[in-house]
Amino acid sequence: MNWTVRYRASVEKDLARLPGDIRTTLLAALKGLQDGPFPSGYKKLRGSNNRFRLRVAGDYRIVYSVLKQEATILVEFVGHRKDAYRWF
Repeated sequence: MNWTVRYRASVEKDLARLPGDIRTTLLAALKGLQDGPFPSGYKKLRGSNNRFRLRVAGDYRIVYSVLKQEATILVEFVGHRKDAYRWF
């Protein structure tokens, strides 16, 4: 089952600010989310029913929500781990 992956507007800006090699790795991980919202290495965020994080390239994170009834993944944040959890 293919999932629809949607992005917040800020995700594109965050990706544009990252170094090229990291950006390529993150884009590959985002593309992999289409196959399913629970790839190897994902973790559920505490205090949330449907928000998860995926560790990519060591210090970088993808934070996303899963809307199961709509088969949609909403990517909320992409960036360094020091910034990933500040606004959740």
